[in-house]
Amino acid sequence: MEQQFPFQASQLPYSHVALMPYCDADTLYYHHDKYYAETVYELNRLAVQHRLTDQSLSQLATMDYNLPAAQLNRLRSAAGSVFNHQLYFDGIGCKAGPPPFNRLTEAITAAYGSMARFQQLLTEAAESIIGSGWVWLVAEGNKGIHIATTANNEVVPLASVTPVLIADLWEHAYLSMDHFNKSTYMEDWFSLINWGRAEERYLSALGTAAVG
Repeated sequence: MEQQFPFQASQLPYSHVALMPYCDADTLYYHHDKYYAETVYELNRLAVQHRLTDQSLSQLATMDYNLPAAQLNRLRSAAGSVFNHQLYFDGIGCKAGPPPFNRLTEAITAAYGSMARFQQLLTEAAESIIGSGWVWLVAEGNKGIHIATTANNEVVPLASVTPVLIADLWEHAYLSMDHFNKSTYMEDWFSLINWGRAEERYLSALGTAAVG
């Protein structure tokens, strides 16, 4: 995830119709091929403009550079959007199904009582966002996991937590399919979680290698 300039839009590991009926082809095409790809282009342009091509993606998304406030906000928004979208697209897959039993889901059940309760709390977090933002599950090493939200294109504090799951709560992610219904969108997103990738991130936070 520690990408360097020039930043490149990640390729979808599935076709534009592979996520149906949870996400239609038009929504996925606009979200990935247009919105996300254009943000990657914008980030590269800003990195060149501000002579920051030696900085990593996470640095551009989190650090305070000596720039006028409007320019810094634009830079960090572009970097945060690229960082978050890469996690988002990498974290969903076309093999819908119930969550498997693994270290991550065991930790979720221990922390929240059940997967159903965890899903409910994720949905409540999504509905609490005013405007656009993101819902996260993050791990703090051996200190446990928790649900977090960020506004606009902000990222979680990467120096202290590891992102495990992320849901995009910008309208372009769900308006076409779910017409402002965040609850329905979160249910669809939950059905598409790539639990294998989420487990890898969780084990990375624990300093444990994935098996198999």
